[in-house]
Formats: sequence, structure tokens, C-alpha cells
Amino acid sequence: MAMDGSSPRPPLWTAQLPVSDEGIHKITRILIANRGEIACRIIKTCRLMGITSIAIYTKEDATSRHVSDADEAINLGSVEHSQVNPFLDIPYLIQTAKQARADAIHPGYGYLSENSQFADAVRESGMIFIGPSSTAMSTLGDKRQAKVYLSKNEPRIPLIPGWNGSGEEMDIEQLEKEAEAIGYPIMIKASAGGGGKGMRIVHSSSLLKSELERAQSEAKRSFGSSECILEKYIEAGKHVEVQIMGDKTGKVLSLWERDCSVQRRHQKVIEESPCAWLNPELRKKMCDTAVRIGELIKYEGAGTVEFILDIVTGNFYFLEVNARLQVEHPITEECTGLDLVSLQIYVASGGELGKLPQLNAIPQTGHAIECRLCAEDPIRDFAPQHGLVRFWEPTTQDTPRDVRFETAIETGTRVSIFFDSMIAKIVVWAPTRDLAIKKMVRTLSETACIGPSTNQCFLQACLMHEKFHSVDYTTAFIPSNLDRLLENPHLKNFGLSLQEFSAITSMFIRELKSQSELKQTRKVFGSIRRGFRNQSLDRVNVPSDIITRHDAKAGSPVDPTVCRWPQESRIPPSDGLRVQVAPVPPTKSRDEAAEATEPEEATIAYNTLSAALRRGPLPASKQLDLQLHELRLFSAGLNTPHTWKVGRLRLSASGQKYTVTLVSVDDRALHFESDMGTPNKVLAHIPALGAQFEFHCYSPLSYFESLRASAGGGREASSKTILAPMPCKVLRVEKKNGDEVKTGEVVMVVESMKMEITIAAGRDGAFHTTLKEGDSVDEGCLLCNLE
Repeated sequence: MAMDGSSPRPPLWTAQLPVSDEGIHKITRILIANRGEIACRIIKTCRLMGITSIAIYTKEDATSRHVSDADEAINLGSVEHSQVNPFLDIPYLIQTAKQARADAIHPGYGYLSENSQFADAVRESGMIFIGPSSTAMSTLGDKRQAKVYLSKNEPRIPLIPGWNGSGEEMDIEQLEKEAEAIGYPIMIKASAGGGGKGMRIVHSSSLLKSELERAQSEAKRSFGSSECILEKYIEAGKHVEVQIMGDKTGKVLSLWERDCSVQRRHQKVIEESPCAWLNPELRKKMCDTAVRIGELIKYEGAGTVEFILDIVTGNFYFLEVNARLQVEHPITEECTGLDLVSLQIYVASGGELGKLPQLNAIPQTGHAIECRLCAEDPIRDFAPQHGLVRFWEPTTQDTPRDVRFETAIETGTRVSIFFDSMIAKIVVWAPTRDLAIKKMVRTLSETACIGPSTNQCFLQACLMHEKFHSVDYTTAFIPSNLDRLLENPHLKNFGLSLQEFSAITSMFIRELKSQSELKQTRKVFGSIRRGFRNQSLDRVNVPSDIITRHDAKAGSPVDPTVCRWPQESRIPPSDGLRVQVAPVPPTKSRDEAAEATEPEEATIAYNTLSAALRRGPLPASKQLDLQLHELRLFSAGLNTPHTWKVGRLRLSASGQKYTVTLVSVDDRALHFESDMGTPNKVLAHIPALGAQFEFHCYSPLSYFESLRASAGGGREASSKTILAPMPCKVLRVEKKNGDEVKTGEVVMVVESMKMEITIAAGRDGAFHTTLKEGDSVDEGCLLCNLE
């Protein structure tokens, strides 16, 4: 083992199915009872092993890449219009697998991967379940049963203080007594699952009932069981897990550990291997404990033994066994050189681990990090996002052996509200931890994922934070440093301000507009030269745009910037072009504006800008010199109902070089005057800033028309209504019509992307809604009124 990275990286090795031993099951066709990136991962290994892969999908998942990657694909119908989610419908999955002539079923992770009834049903049907026995699942895969079993059969295993009563005992009075005995803060955990679902930290008895109800509700929908347990919450804890692999002979191996302490909402977002905080003695003790647990139950297949490590005392406690493959398994593969999916298939077919010489001495070489790229908005409490991925391009800065992307998305894929928010796993390997961190930051920043909001920049802020570098960070890392982590860590070193960058957005839209006009065969006044002005000497007619930037914190466009061009031109020629950038000037007469209505304010502001443009350079203006080095424009979304334009630019701005990818969201508005008040929306991925930004591009007239339109409804009216933040399903209506509510009170609970979201009142008022539990609504639809 080489912890300092001095040993060369082990080549990735894939096990081969035994063909001559007795008790071997020949596997030629595997149905993957899952979706998305894990299905793509399994398909890849099946291809290496010469096994036919059979994917399943639903109507809402038809554009997922696993559908096209697999050798065969079967449509299960619709999640939205089925009484039972097809991925959770055991009889339907068994019937589908038999009709597809599958020899085996691989459950992936999530859904039914740890469901003992599913494992039994697969085996009873004559197929092979690629996973542990149902006994191991029910004994170790369930948090409650695991702790009861271990306390009885292996009392040397350190267990975290808690309460593991059965589901029939889940009345609130009993739980309040048990929680007081454990001592707050406590953790409520879904007994049957993981992945952050059905987990809540409770700091006082007054919150126990409401948090229990939410944990049970999430657990029931995610895992089919609402049973929960209580545990003491260790506030200075590291989440360390050990990967194990077992076979039919009872042999269990440790494949070393992973540190999974960077978590939001109790769900991992960054994992690394090895855990740099451990010394060799403690590492061996934890791994030996994990093996002992696996041997006790004769565990077969891939599993993970999870521990909480108290960094104050150095003590560690058993948490649970994940009786399946883990989301973060790639970092173990990167450090050991072992293909874990192939080993799963190998032992499921009856292969013995002792007959593989590669497992005699399992290495732990270098350092690997995995980041979970999720469609979510960190600014809005990590609320899940959805929508069209308009451009996806993983960075190609290193060889595939150093950087690994596991995803089912591509340009044109739609992130659905019916599935988890994780859209990609990004994995890097390097000889040392410091190099792995730098490589991951660079990889994240250069990867273009343009469309729904993601945690891409947030992940980089985590990796660049000094506390993460110190290796003694705990599961409280994100909540303890949240304000800093929500800031863009690259901004201070960025050569341009975001207002100055607006000129590049303006340049892009003007080029698209020019190309659109050139393609028109019939134009009104087509014989008149381009750029003609009736009053050519009037300075107000100098080509100008107003660009705003959408800011998640503000919830609306900010930094309105005037970009004034010296002439009607297309993309600047190679010798460059100078553009004037300035903030929109303040209104000419503050006294006059103060007495005006909001629509009148917009008119006054427009007149103020017109007057300023006529006088010459705008106040506080800057000159920006642009020089284009490379331009590539192309259409995307060719397989969708609508196409959109993508631009890849390399350019210099005031002497500094930049690369940027821009996407025009709505090409129908390329002629500014065609829809007054409607901007051209542009999404821009800026690698130097490691994230995407949303810009709105207007003509001066259309910008002020948009202000007039938005002012028409009035701020008072909007504060009385609560609209759906995304397509969602109403889980609970917490108030009755006519109830008086206070600002901040929870009035409804909705579900989207497998997560519960609370809807709080933004003002005092009388509650009223026409919705009931179970109703589905689209984004922007009315949830309730507060009169």
C-alpha cells in the first residue's frame, strides 16, 4: 500500500466469469432494474464481460443515455400516470425480466436494491439476483435489524447510542421518552434506506413530531417502508465507510475505506478515498471490524459498512450496512484498480474470491475524489431544479484514466422532476490528495453543464475551502461554513467584472441576430443598407443593448448594463473592436420619479438614458477592447421540438484571454422589437468562474417596456400569492381555508425530485387554496393565496 502516491496507479482490472467450476451459473443477459448513470455504469461492465445488457426506462426518462447505451431497452410506461412507480413494482419488473429472457437482474442502487422481497422474488423466478441474500438484507441492510442483530451476536461491535424499536412502537409519546433518554440532538433515520432520504436532525422535543412525519413520508415513497430509528447525533463526526466484497464460501474482503463527510441535507456530495484523517492503526481496526460484520452473516457481493468517527475522542461507531453497490464506489475502483461491478457479477455467478490472485494483496494507491453534480440551487437551500440540458460537455483536459464522468445526460436531455437531482458523478485520481483536489477543481470549472441550475460552483467552493484542506472537517462542514461556500471562489481573481462581461453576451446576440437576418429571403425594406438611421447624426441611434444578470439571491435580474457599440457590426474583426460599458444612469429628476407611479418611473428612466446617450459617453463608462481568436456557432437540440444556438468563443478582453460557451435560450426573440419587453435569454458557462450565468439582453426600449410590464401587477399583489417553484405534487395542506397565518409559517408541503419541500408564508394573512393532497401542479401555478 502506498499512501504517499509513490506507487504507480493500478490498471483497472475486470473479473471474468468462471466457466468450468461446479456450481457456476452462466450469465449471458442482465436486466438492470434501475436507471440513469448507474445503469450506464453497469452497461459498460457488461460490455467488457461480453454480457447483453437490458435497460428499462419510463416515458419521463426516454432521453436518458442508458436507453441508447444498452444492447436492449424496454419501456415500462409512465411514472406520472402509474399507480405504482414502475421502478418499485416488483411483479411488473419480474414479468419484464422474464419476457426479456434475462438470466440475472442487477438492482443498481436506490429503488429496490436493498429490498429483500425483491431479491427473493427474483430468485424464486429462476433468475440470479446480483446482490446479497435476502437474509443479509433484512438482517444488515435494515438499520434497526442490523443493530439488534449485532448487539446480540457480536457485542464487541461499537454501536452508536439510540433506539431501535419496531414499527408498531412508533407512537410519539414513546419516541419522546426515548429521545429524552438518548439526549438531544438526535437523528431520525429511515430504517430501510439511505441516500439522505428520510433523515432529520432534531434539536428539541417540540420539533420531534413534525420531523418524524416528514422522515416517514420520504422513507415510504423512497423505500416502501416508513419505519425509522433514533440515534444520538454526534456533532463532531466523520462519516467513514468501508467497502467489502464477499462470496458464497463466506470469504469477505476489505477494499479499504472512503471519507464521505461533506454532506448537505445528510446526503453526501463529495467523497474521497483514502480518509486522510486516519492513521494506519485506526484504518486497520475499522476495516477489520467491517470484515468481521460481513463474515458474521456470510455476506455475498458488494456492500458498505458505515461508521461515524468522533474526531474528539477517536472512537468510531457502527451506523449501518448498505447491502448494495454505493454511489461513491468509483473512488474505491480508482485506488484499488478493481472493477466492483464485475466482481459483483463474478460472485453472483458462483465465483470464489480466493481464486483471483489479484485479490491477494489489494492496493490503495494515490488519492481519488468524487463530486456529485446535482440539479439544485444552493442559494435556495439546495432546492432541486429541473429542465432541459442545453449543452453538456465534460472537460477533456486529462486522459480518461485520470478523470471519469458517470452520467446519463447529454445535450438535449431533460432533467425530470420524477427522479433524483443527481445528474452526474465526476471522479478524479491523482498521486496525492493535494493534486487530486486541484485536478477536481479544474475539472469542475471546465465542464460545461448549461441548463438547470447546479451545485457546480458550490462544489468548487467546498474543495477550495481551507477547512476541507485540513482533513479534520466533519459532517458539519457545509452547515458551519455555508455563507462562504455560497460565494464564487474564483471571482476575486477574475479579470473582468460581471458587468463588463455583459459585452460578450451582447456581442453573441448581435451575431445571432445578424445571421438570422442574412438568412431571410424576403425582408421589408430589404434594399435599404444595414444600419441605416433616419436621424443618422442623433447619438441615441448608436447601437446599444442593455444586459441584466439573473441573480438567485435577488430572485430577479440585477446590474443593468448599457453596452454601446461604435457601429452596426457582426462579431469583431481580428483587429478588435472597442465597446463602451456603463451602468444604466440614474433617473434625471429624483423628485419627479419619487412622485411617479411605477410605470411612469420606467418612462422617466428611459428618457434619462436617451438624454445621456445624446450627450456622449455615459457616466461611469469603461472602454472594453474585444479581440476574437476563435468562434464556433452551431445548433443544438436537433432531436427536440425546438433547437437553440450555441456559441464557443475564445477571445481577449482588454488584453486578457477568456474561453466561454454561450447558449441562446429563445431564438424567437432575436429581433428585439418583435416582442417588446421580452429579453433574449443567454446562459453562459465561464470556465474561469467555474459556473454558468444567466444574462438577459434587451434593446433600450424593450428593457424599459419590461419594467413597465412588471410594474403593472404591483408588488402588493405578488406578495399575496404563492406560486409553485417547480412542477410538484401536494403532499400536505397544513392550514385550513380561512386560517390566519404569520410570516414564515409552513402552509403546505410539496414533493419534487424525490424530496419534500416546505412552502412558507411570505406575509401575514388569511390562507386560501383550491388544492388538496395528491394534486399535481406545474411550475408557476398558484399554490395558495394570503389575503
